[in-house]
Amino acid sequence: MVDSRGKLLYLIFAIGILILLTRAFYLQVFKWSTLNFEVQDLNTRIIQSDSQRGSIYDRNGKLLAWNEKLFQVYNLSEEIDKQTEELIREILKKSDLDLDSIIDKLNFQRKINLSISAALAKKLSNIKTLYVQEKSIRKYAHVSLYHILGYVDIEGNPVMGLEKIHDKILRGQPGYKIVNLTPMGKIKSTVEETFSIPGDDIYLTIDLDIQIKAFEELENSGYPGSIIVSNPQNGEIYALASFPTPDPNMFSRGLTNLEYRRLSNNTKKPFINRAISALYPPGSVLKPFIALSSLEAGLDPNKTIFSDGRYELKNSKGQVIGSFTDWNLVGHGTTDLIKSLKESVNSYYYWLGEKYGIDYLKTKSDFYNITGKTFIDIPGESSGVFPDQKWKKDKFNEIWYPGETLNAYIGQGYVLTTPIEILKFYNILAAKGKYYNFHTFLRSSNTLEKGSSIIYEVNLTENYEIDHEYLSLILKGLKEVTTPGGTAYDAFKNFPVITAAKTGTAEVSGGKKPHGWFAGYMPADNPKYSIVVMVENVGYGSHVSAPIAKNVLDLIVKKGI
Repeated sequence: MVDSRGKLLYLIFAIGILILLTRAFYLQVFKWSTLNFEVQDLNTRIIQSDSQRGSIYDRNGKLLAWNEKLFQVYNLSEEIDKQTEELIREILKKSDLDLDSIIDKLNFQRKINLSISAALAKKLSNIKTLYVQEKSIRKYAHVSLYHILGYVDIEGNPVMGLEKIHDKILRGQPGYKIVNLTPMGKIKSTVEETFSIPGDDIYLTIDLDIQIKAFEELENSGYPGSIIVSNPQNGEIYALASFPTPDPNMFSRGLTNLEYRRLSNNTKKPFINRAISALYPPGSVLKPFIALSSLEAGLDPNKTIFSDGRYELKNSKGQVIGSFTDWNLVGHGTTDLIKSLKESVNSYYYWLGEKYGIDYLKTKSDFYNITGKTFIDIPGESSGVFPDQKWKKDKFNEIWYPGETLNAYIGQGYVLTTPIEILKFYNILAAKGKYYNFHTFLRSSNTLEKGSSIIYEVNLTENYEIDHEYLSLILKGLKEVTTPGGTAYDAFKNFPVITAAKTGTAEVSGGKKPHGWFAGYMPADNPKYSIVVMVENVGYGSHVSAPIAKNVLDLIVKKGI
């Protein structure tokens, strides 16, 4: 009986051993390749090496955006242990870095970018569970470039602006490294490596000197506003400044919560690109458009009205139903088309409003696309508003009043435009009816690996067949704005280049000061530069915006036109 039980136990034991040996044979012979891969996979990491992002240059080859070297530190373990933490703190103790934040990011995000010396980076790389590689952070030449270039965040991702629009050109292709780790988390070997391919550089139409000057003029005024400078013969943008603005370098290095809250709560709203996104009543800078439209309706430019400082609107029975003033309360006297532009005589345009009406002006606004997007290659552009009877009925379910027509004819009331929309019409005048689309992209770099560069081809967007006599009349009026008696004479009396221009003072509600405008081009008879200046709640455009424009154009003259 005992022998039987012993044999049974022996048999069971033998069968168990046989099963284990058979399983081991199966795993080691038939499943070896699969299991080996799984074991390797548990100790394998894929490390991405970012491509070198292309730089951005201005038209003269000055750097606008480039890459500055820093070091990216990876945590290859599950969690930083106490010994490793002490080593990190010891190595970085003399730096100005937040060591607690570094440890937290290595634990939870598994990587961090550090602006440290190569020597410190080397010491960190000697820690078994850390992997250190060079990385780049995006740097920007000037604070004013935020509303043009946008920015690249701390992870290298383009967030907005031209950085995002041209990302395919700039970003290149990342590389990858597959590595095997030891049980301690140290890199044992490299299984495979693909090297990154750098991105292309791009060149913009921007002139950094003019850009900085425009921004500094706005900054010195202390008021929010914008300045755009362009070439009316091809649509190139030389400067596009909006004040105030965030610094793009704050975002590329990593914006703190406190910094973001300060920007978000700033009552001057620095995130708004005032050049292309903000809407304003244009005031008198719209008068050249109204004058041209009236000429196209059959206006006799020699026909005069008498300005005594007040214009009375009467109904069909001759009863006064509205009274409107000139900015010069004593009046401008006998006024024709040329004088109406030179001295910005409101009464003349009230008279035109009664003569031609809102529906006609709306038709001409649509024809010249006065309040439509220009489709500049900077994202975030807004469309303006040019009202008429239908617009008011649809928006407010109210009828249109005759007095509202008169307000529209001086660029007030419901009329709203962006600064770039105003500049577009002045470019049309400067180029004698031709409009070339606004753009900032000039070309990409020419790399042998990727073939020939991408070059912007200037195309005529619109060709308005404007009567040359009408254009010469408008030009004569705008040239006289900068001569004795003109609204911009005080600012331009010593300026060496004949400039065609118009000032504007746009009233706003809420008891605030008017917005100040200036728009024009030079040289008047052969324009190479056009400019628009809009400063919020600053008062008369002739007092503030015209001198600002003159200072910017001074720099251009010194650079050579």
